Amino acid sequence: MYDNVLKSFENFWQSVITRLPDILVSVIVLVVFIVLGKLIYRVFKQRMQTRWKDSLISSFMSELIKWGIYIIGITVALFNLGLGGVASSLIAGAGVTAIIIGFAFKDIAENFLAGILLAINRPFKIGDIIEVSGIKGPVSGLDLRTTQVKMVDGRDIFIPNSTVIKNVFTNYTRDGLLRLEFILGIDTFSDIEMVRKIVLDHLAKQKDILKKPLANVTMEEFGESSITIKVVFWIDIFKDKKEDQVLLGEPVKSRMMREIKDLLIENGINMPAQIIEHKMYVADEPLTIKSK
Repeated sequence: MYDNVLKSFENFWQSVITRLPDILVSVIVLVVFIVLGKLIYRVFKQRMQTRWKDSLISSFMSELIKWGIYIIGITVALFNLGLGGVASSLIAGAGVTAIIIGFAFKDIAENFLAGILLAINRPFKIGDIIEVSGIKGPVSGLDLRTTQVKMVDGRDIFIPNSTVIKNVFTNYTRDGLLRLEFILGIDTFSDIEMVRKIVLDHLAKQKDILKKPLANVTMEEFGESSITIKVVFWIDIFKDKKEDQVLLGEPVKSRMMREIKDLLIENGINMPAQIIEHKMYVADEPLTIKSK
């Protein structure tokens, strides 16, 4: 038995020596492809980063190309050694494995592909304020699986990329323009044109409010005790990077509501509350009224 083992080892060693030139060539080919893959990876990533300004997609595409070159190098080296059948089996096995993994991790793969589409199409960028599936806030991060949104209350929400792709989402800050509006109720006997003039003159003096598009004041409807007035104006959230601008201009809107309310009261414009009618369902009992 010892002699058989020794003879098998000698035969193996002899075959290795005989195939040594092919082995060296295969190793050299593999090293060349590895160096070539690393070189192309660096050049391609740098150019994509310069062109697209997106580290996510540039890193992914560069890694994909690099590993593609590695696989080609391994395949060429195996064929040079006469192991074409092994190479074919590895490629076929990789394909089957990819299919199995794809079914097993369908959701992960779906989010992965959605992240690539978001990085390529770029419907929003970091810092844009978006709303999707009831979640609203500035985008603070994007990777191949999730989109990170920073809520106003400080929470970080991680939305699966497939949810962003498959649902309608709103980008509030794509061009920087944002329309704000609020309604107010004035007394039925108020002069509406005077109210419009007071409000528009005040809005025209505000540096935070754009002159184009123009602000507007319209009458919306007649209420039970008041006339409903709608005030509309525009701001540019990119003009000033203060926190109140980034958070959808709500402090600007709140300030305008407060100042316009004070102006209307100063000019004798009443803003009545809702009228409440009190009914007595027991007619026999007298209604007691106290005055002071």
